[in-house]
Amino acid sequence: MKSLIFQPISLAIGLRYAGARGDNRFASFISIFSTFGIAIGVLALIVVSSVMNGFEAQLKDRILGVVPHGVITTESGQLSDWQHYQSLIVTLPHVQAAAPFITTEGMVQSPGGLAPISLQGIDPQNYPKQDLLRKTLGSAALDRLQAGQFNIILGGELAQKLGVMPGDKVRVLVSEGSHFTPMGRIPSQRLFHVVALFDVGSPVDDQIALIHLDDARRLLRYPADSITGWRVWLNDAFQTEDIAKTSLPSPLVFQDWRKDRGELFRAVAMEKHIMSLMLVLIILVAAFNILSSLVMVVLDKQGEVAILRTMGMQSPTVMKIFIVQGIWSGVLGGILGTVGGVILTHYLNSVLRVIGLNVYMDAGGSGLPVDMQLSQILLIACGALLMSFMATLYPAYRAAHIRPAEALRYE
Repeated sequence: MKSLIFQPISLAIGLRYAGARGDNRFASFISIFSTFGIAIGVLALIVVSSVMNGFEAQLKDRILGVVPHGVITTESGQLSDWQHYQSLIVTLPHVQAAAPFITTEGMVQSPGGLAPISLQGIDPQNYPKQDLLRKTLGSAALDRLQAGQFNIILGGELAQKLGVMPGDKVRVLVSEGSHFTPMGRIPSQRLFHVVALFDVGSPVDDQIALIHLDDARRLLRYPADSITGWRVWLNDAFQTEDIAKTSLPSPLVFQDWRKDRGELFRAVAMEKHIMSLMLVLIILVAAFNILSSLVMVVLDKQGEVAILRTMGMQSPTVMKIFIVQGIWSGVLGGILGTVGGVILTHYLNSVLRVIGLNVYMDAGGSGLPVDMQLSQILLIACGALLMSFMATLYPAYRAAHIRPAEALRYE
């Protein structure tokens, strides 16, 4: 029927040509080579994209599970009468939970060393259950942060760097609460008891320390009704734009994780895009091989095409014959690459262990993080098919415009 893209005779002859290349063995070799090139490109792109997705998801879970998704604060960094804003904050878009907290930069000192920290003052009673630290430490450990006891929880790598264990004491120094004396400006400092360690398997393990909200307020010499702001947990840490666009009452301002951690995620996204571009070029080279092989096939089959034209076959039908023949390599390569990529990605860590390439081991010892996304796999497969189709247009056009008289002159 005229409405069909491929007429039955076009499909039949195109598949016949795809299965038998005649005497032109070089064209047959190029066609096979292009098929495997597309398969390898699709396979590699699926594997690499899935691994990069896994790394991105791991960073999102382990880093953004500890650092605040967003903070509702003021320009000065101190929020008074903070209870007044609770009903407003919990109704903001994508907000799952909110809790008052105090944060500042400081130093922690032990007999064995000195290290910079991001100090967070929290109230364990208001800390949500979905927080990664509560899941990692357990409620019992987090509840050991009691007001007035000056207890502290450190990351495992930070504790190792300082040479301390639970039960030891460390000195916390912060410049924000410093005061002037005849001897000069002295930072605010206090001895804290290490009561627990956490390990989430990310860089924050040697950067963050937790103390009770009231202890942080006393250390920084904040007024009794002041905090840094409200920390908010979102159902998706990347959905901060809606809150940023929300008009907040004065003097509130919204700050999200991108202020401190945005560069890391942008670097990961850029690396992912560059690697994907390099692998797309592999598929593109294979598509150009389809073009080369089809050009040679058209030259080899021009006598047969001329006979078909003299029998009444129209130019569009001839084009469809060679489009079917060329796109067959893309379809076959895409199917082989997609199936192989999904299987290899699923068993990637097992394959790496078998061949002895344990190039990466996460905190849980499970190897490379993998996150296959169906939409991404379909996009890769369809992209390979589209490039294969585009590569067939010029040779098919050449075949459709062969002049029967000239082609049969020397037959």
